[in-house]
Amino acid sequence: MQAFAKRAAFLLARTTEILATLLLITVTALNLTQVVGRYAFSIGFSWTEELMRYLMIWLMMLGSVAAIYRIEHMGVETLESMVAPRYAALVRSALYSLGAIFCLVVLIYGWPLALRNAGQVAPASGIPMIYPYLALPVGSALLLIQIGLSWFGGWDEHRKSPAADGEVT
Repeated sequence: MQAFAKRAAFLLARTTEILATLLLITVTALNLTQVVGRYAFSIGFSWTEELMRYLMIWLMMLGSVAAIYRIEHMGVETLESMVAPRYAALVRSALYSLGAIFCLVVLIYGWPLALRNAGQVAPASGIPMIYPYLALPVGSALLLIQIGLSWFGGWDEHRKSPAADGEVT
Protein backbone atom coordinates (compact mmCIF):
# COMPACT_ATOMS: atom_id res chain seq x y z
CA MET A 1 0.00 0.00 0.00
CA GLN A 2 2.81 2.38 0.88
CA ALA A 3 4.64 1.75 -2.42
CA PHE A 4 1.41 2.30 -4.37
CA ALA A 5 0.73 5.55 -2.50
CA LYS A 6 4.26 6.82 -3.18
CA ARG A 7 4.00 6.01 -6.87
CA ALA A 8 0.52 7.53 -7.18
CA ALA A 9 1.65 10.68 -5.33
CA PHE A 10 4.59 11.02 -7.71
CA LEU A 11 2.40 10.54 -10.79
CA LEU A 12 -0.17 13.05 -9.56
CA ALA A 13 2.53 15.61 -8.78
CA ARG A 14 4.24 15.07 -12.12
CA THR A 15 0.97 15.37 -14.05
CA THR A 16 0.00 18.58 -12.28
CA GLU A 17 3.50 19.99 -12.79
CA ILE A 18 3.26 19.36 -16.53
CA LEU A 19 -0.22 20.91 -16.72
CA ALA A 20 0.89 23.90 -14.65
CA THR A 21 3.92 24.36 -16.91
CA LEU A 22 1.72 24.32 -20.00
CA LEU A 23 -0.61 26.86 -18.39
CA LEU A 24 2.35 29.09 -17.51
CA ILE A 25 3.58 28.94 -21.11
CA THR A 26 0.07 29.81 -22.31
CA VAL A 27 -0.22 32.73 -19.88
CA THR A 28 3.19 34.00 -20.97
CA ALA A 29 2.21 33.77 -24.65
CA LEU A 30 -1.06 35.60 -23.96
CA ASN A 31 0.78 38.30 -22.06
CA LEU A 32 3.29 38.69 -24.89
CA THR A 33 0.41 38.90 -27.38
CA GLN A 34 -1.19 41.63 -25.29
CA VAL A 35 2.03 43.65 -24.99
CA VAL A 36 3.04 43.33 -28.66
CA GLY A 37 -0.49 44.09 -29.81
CA ARG A 38 -0.78 47.15 -27.63
CA TYR A 39 2.66 48.71 -28.16
CA ALA A 40 3.60 47.56 -31.65
CA PHE A 41 0.23 47.71 -33.38
CA SER A 42 -1.87 49.90 -31.04
CA ILE A 43 -4.39 47.08 -30.74
CA GLY A 44 -5.54 45.94 -27.31
CA PHE A 45 -7.09 42.53 -26.80
CA SER A 46 -9.49 42.66 -23.87
CA TRP A 47 -9.97 38.90 -23.74
CA THR A 48 -6.28 38.10 -23.09
CA GLU A 49 -6.20 39.70 -19.65
CA GLU A 50 -9.38 37.94 -18.64
CA LEU A 51 -8.18 34.57 -19.91
CA MET A 52 -4.81 35.02 -18.17
CA ARG A 53 -6.58 35.70 -14.89
CA TYR A 54 -8.63 32.51 -15.14
CA LEU A 55 -5.65 30.40 -16.21
CA MET A 56 -3.62 31.72 -13.26
CA ILE A 57 -6.27 30.42 -10.87
CA TRP A 58 -5.89 26.95 -12.39
CA LEU A 59 -2.11 27.33 -12.37
CA MET A 60 -2.08 28.10 -8.65
CA MET A 61 -4.31 25.16 -7.77
CA LEU A 62 -2.31 22.69 -9.87
CA GLY A 63 1.01 24.05 -8.63
CA SER A 64 -0.12 23.58 -5.03
CA VAL A 65 -0.54 19.85 -5.62
CA ALA A 66 3.09 19.57 -6.72
CA ALA A 67 4.21 21.76 -3.80
CA ILE A 68 2.56 19.37 -1.35
CA TYR A 69 4.35 16.43 -2.93
CA ARG A 70 7.69 18.25 -2.74
CA ILE A 71 7.01 19.47 0.82
CA GLU A 72 7.59 23.06 -0.31
CA HIS A 73 4.72 25.00 1.21
CA MET A 74 6.38 28.00 2.80
CA GLY A 75 4.08 28.25 5.82
CA VAL A 76 4.48 24.58 6.68
CA GLU A 77 8.27 24.77 6.40
CA THR A 78 8.38 27.91 8.53
CA LEU A 79 6.33 26.43 11.36
CA GLU A 80 8.18 23.12 11.10
CA SER A 81 11.53 24.86 11.54
CA MET A 82 10.29 26.60 14.69
CA VAL A 83 9.99 23.36 16.66
CA ALA A 84 12.51 20.77 17.74
CA PRO A 85 13.42 18.30 14.95
CA ARG A 86 11.76 15.41 16.78
CA TYR A 87 8.40 17.25 16.63
CA ALA A 88 8.72 18.37 13.00
CA ALA A 89 6.85 15.35 11.61
CA LEU A 90 4.04 15.88 14.11
CA VAL A 91 3.77 19.57 13.20
CA ARG A 92 3.81 18.70 9.48
CA SER A 93 1.03 16.15 9.95
CA ALA A 94 -1.04 18.60 11.99
CA LEU A 95 -0.62 21.37 9.43
CA TYR A 96 -1.47 19.14 6.49
CA SER A 97 -4.47 17.85 8.46
CA LEU A 98 -5.68 21.44 8.79
CA GLY A 99 -4.97 21.92 5.09
CA ALA A 100 -7.03 18.83 4.26
CA ILE A 101 -9.94 20.15 6.32
CA PHE A 102 -9.71 23.50 4.53
CA CYS A 103 -9.62 21.75 1.13
CA LEU A 104 -12.66 19.72 2.09
CA VAL A 105 -14.57 22.89 2.97
CA VAL A 106 -13.52 24.54 -0.31
CA LEU A 107 -14.58 21.41 -2.20
CA ILE A 108 -17.97 21.23 -0.47
CA TYR A 109 -18.77 24.90 -1.07
CA GLY A 110 -16.92 25.33 -4.37
CA TRP A 111 -18.79 22.63 -6.28
CA PRO A 112 -22.29 24.19 -5.91
CA LEU A 113 -20.78 27.62 -6.60
CA ALA A 114 -19.32 26.36 -9.88
CA LEU A 115 -22.62 24.78 -10.86
CA ARG A 116 -24.53 27.99 -10.06
CA ASN A 117 -22.28 29.89 -12.45
CA ALA A 118 -22.54 27.36 -15.28
CA GLY A 119 -24.91 29.56 -17.27
CA GLN A 120 -22.78 32.70 -17.11
CA VAL A 121 -20.14 33.66 -19.64
CA ALA A 122 -17.12 35.90 -19.19
CA PRO A 123 -17.78 39.32 -20.72
CA ALA A 124 -14.63 39.75 -22.83
CA SER A 125 -13.66 36.20 -23.77
CA GLY A 126 -17.05 34.50 -23.80
CA ILE A 127 -15.73 31.57 -21.76
CA PRO A 128 -18.41 29.76 -19.73
CA MET A 129 -17.77 30.78 -16.12
CA ILE A 130 -18.05 27.21 -14.90
CA TYR A 131 -14.45 26.63 -16.07
CA PRO A 132 -12.81 29.27 -13.86
CA TYR A 133 -15.08 28.33 -10.95
CA LEU A 134 -14.26 24.62 -11.32
CA ALA A 135 -10.64 25.38 -10.45
CA LEU A 136 -11.53 25.53 -6.75
CA PRO A 137 -13.36 22.22 -6.29
CA VAL A 138 -11.16 20.31 -8.75
CA GLY A 139 -7.98 21.77 -7.27
CA SER A 140 -9.18 21.08 -3.73
CA ALA A 141 -10.01 17.48 -4.64
CA LEU A 142 -6.55 17.01 -6.14
CA LEU A 143 -4.98 18.58 -3.04
CA LEU A 144 -6.97 16.23 -0.80
CA ILE A 145 -5.85 13.24 -2.86
CA GLN A 146 -2.21 14.37 -2.74
CA ILE A 147 -2.33 14.94 1.02
CA GLY A 148 -3.89 11.49 1.52
CA LEU A 149 -1.34 9.79 -0.72
CA SER A 150 1.48 11.58 1.07
CA TRP A 151 0.16 10.45 4.45
CA PHE A 152 0.00 6.82 3.31
CA GLY A 153 3.22 6.98 1.32
CA GLY A 154 5.19 8.92 3.90
CA TRP A 155 6.63 12.42 3.80
CA ASP A 156 10.00 11.58 2.29
CA GLU A 157 12.54 14.36 2.55
CA HIS A 158 14.18 13.26 -0.72
CA ARG A 159 11.16 14.65 -2.57
CA LYS A 160 12.35 18.18 -1.90
CA SER A 161 14.00 19.84 -4.85
CA PRO A 162 17.59 21.07 -4.31
CA ALA A 163 16.45 24.69 -4.51
CA ALA A 164 14.06 24.13 -1.60
CA ASP A 165 16.96 23.99 0.83
CA GLY A 166 18.31 27.35 -0.24
CA GLU A 167 20.70 26.07 -2.88
CA VAL A 168 20.97 27.97 -6.10
CA THR A 169 20.59 25.75 -9.14
